[in-house]
Amino acid sequence: MGQRLGKAPELGRPEKGPGRMIKRWLVVVGVGAVLVTAASPAFAARKVVERIIARVNSEIVTQRQFEREREKLRAQLAQQFSGAELESKAREYGRDLLRDLIDQALMVQKAKDLDISVETDLVKRLDEIRKNLKLASLEDLQTEVEKQGLLWEDFKDNIRRNLLMREVIGREVGRTVIVSREDARKFFEENKAQFASPEGVHLAQILISTEKRKPGETEARAKEALAELKAGIRWADVAKKYSDDPTANDEGDIGFMKTGTLAPAIAEAITKLEVNEFTGIIPVKSGQLILKVLERRSQGIPPFEEVEQRVNEILYNEKMAPALREYLVNLRRDSYVYLAPGYVDTGVERPSEAVPAKKGQ
Repeated sequence: MGQRLGKAPELGRPEKGPGRMIKRWLVVVGVGAVLVTAASPAFAARKVVERIIARVNSEIVTQRQFEREREKLRAQLAQQFSGAELESKAREYGRDLLRDLIDQALMVQKAKDLDISVETDLVKRLDEIRKNLKLASLEDLQTEVEKQGLLWEDFKDNIRRNLLMREVIGREVGRTVIVSREDARKFFEENKAQFASPEGVHLAQILISTEKRKPGETEARAKEALAELKAGIRWADVAKKYSDDPTANDEGDIGFMKTGTLAPAIAEAITKLEVNEFTGIIPVKSGQLILKVLERRSQGIPPFEEVEQRVNEILYNEKMAPALREYLVNLRRDSYVYLAPGYVDTGVERPSEAVPAKKGQ
């Protein structure tokens, strides 16, 4: 495997702390919208005709599907909690599980209404999974999926549904969420301590590995990648195309590096770079490296301009959550949602939450 910049002894180690901001749409969709990989045990191999606990227009949610998602939720929570705390969290998040499944069905149906197609993105996503598993072809990926006891078509359909939801959220909700510079500056002034940090730099990488490439191929691919960057090709696209490191799927993002933790050659290569600029090719033990500066931070509380992007992300997510919930409530109003006795949709509008109708409506 390619070596992460943060783990390579010749380069340094990233600062430990809160995880990076995840993709905007994923923050607010809910537990049911997490993309799966081929190794996920969450999806049963066979569809079994059984009790329907919810009907959402033309789609159904079965008891087996609900129980399967509850098991997956518990497994995810068990990675962080245990004992009584795990039980408490499982109950807390479990209350919204059926809501999340109904949300998914509503958004997938809306995508169809909007004539949204994600087939090209589906092929790209499958290819990313194939590369991560180091498989030679999509046929090999299908074989691996089926070895896990999964149906290939179900596996693809799950990814397709999540891509459709992402598109709906972006088109229908994301474009309506606006963060003004005035709001961002006000939030920063009121929460300055939240942005205090040591001096350092946030980096992204493209690593062409000598472990995976034949002699001479590593240098050639690094030169091709650098040429595309200089030609104006998006960094994210070049990283996915050329980088051999797992960070390629996260646009090469390797996190924040404190000043003094980088290897001298790396520190020198980035010292004069402005934000969003990239280095030339840097030879390292694990291959050929290109770095991009995503953010620079000053010691202590930085000026607003240095953290403006982070402030925007925070405010965007704060506004996105209620905007998406309102959108999904409206979708419910225009849809037929049936629940079996004993099941509750926590996403339904409560009488106290309803907006009074105007006269004449």
